[in-house]
Amino acid sequence: MSDQTATFTIQDLASQAAKVIEAVHRLGSVDVRTPEGEVLVLKKKEDSKPVEKQSAEAVLARFDAHWKHLRELGHVPPPPSENERINKIIAGEI
Repeated sequence: MSDQTATFTIQDLASQAAKVIEAVHRLGSVDVRTPEGEVLVLKKKEDSKPVEKQSAEAVLARFDAHWKHLRELGHVPPPPSENERINKIIAGEI
């Protein structure tokens, strides 16, 4: 981590979040200035660790368990024959 700091605005945080987060990773912390003139400090927590990526199998197993739970609650998905009509509704064609 560096002793340098960067200053961003709330607007920067909203419109360029990736750039602000990258600066936090690179510098350790950044200042964020509010429209009222306050300065907030955004920094990485010292004991934080990156989240391990899950395998595709684990994600699919979680997805299957979610759908099983929905069916247990009574959810009935539309039949495949309705897919085209649903896609047209989503696209605003109907």
